[in-house]
Amino acid sequence: MNVTVLDIEFEYNGTMQIINPVVLQDNDFLILVDAGYPKQRIQFEESAKQHGIQLEKLTHIILTHHDFDHIGSLAEFKRNYPSVKIVASEIEKEYIEKRKKPLRLQQAEKVYPSLLDKDKPKALIFHKILESIEEVKVDEIVTDHQLLPIGDGIEVIFTPGHTEGHISLYLKESKILISGDALFLDEQQLKIPHPEFAYDVEMAKASIKKLFNYEIDQIICYHGGLLKGNWKEAMSFEN
Repeated sequence: MNVTVLDIEFEYNGTMQIINPVVLQDNDFLILVDAGYPKQRIQFEESAKQHGIQLEKLTHIILTHHDFDHIGSLAEFKRNYPSVKIVASEIEKEYIEKRKKPLRLQQAEKVYPSLLDKDKPKALIFHKILESIEEVKVDEIVTDHQLLPIGDGIEVIFTPGHTEGHISLYLKESKILISGDALFLDEQQLKIPHPEFAYDVEMAKASIKKLFNYEIDQIICYHGGLLKGNWKEAMSFEN
């Protein structure tokens, strides 16, 4: 199985950012893990082409969770490639299909009354962005420790905390973990998301402790990219 990390560079809120979605490919499947911010489909396609990958042949999109920077272009992908199958956990399905209000919007609305008046217009713009994300039907549900028949096998690992139903993916053959937002990489240090962006911080920490049972040689973080080597030494949170 081929594993390709895309580098999607863009400007957001006046600063340059990079996200690192992953493409998995074997003889039968072409899978994208996470679908970026809104209006990034073409950028994804162009980045993939630089690696000799045609996203027009996508068979599946696996979503680690429902945050807008992971599902923002999902509806656009589905419109352009209607045969692609959307995959997520049962819990995240409810948010992706907009049966539940996105966690980030719930948090933003809760904080809004305490903001200074000068900060409220910008906050409302963010609310509108979150509300504008289109719902997409989830075609396939994955469960904890389910083994997906791709390459030599991909294990689904439930890693809740950042969101309620967050998943990570473990590639047994190459000993690679695709962490989604369960971890992010900052100056070669692995961190869990800030409490401000967490469904449950203690749950997030417990999810990372689960990963200590896996033999992991590389971790791909959606925010921060690839870390090779002793990932446990790179951990930067208190147990």
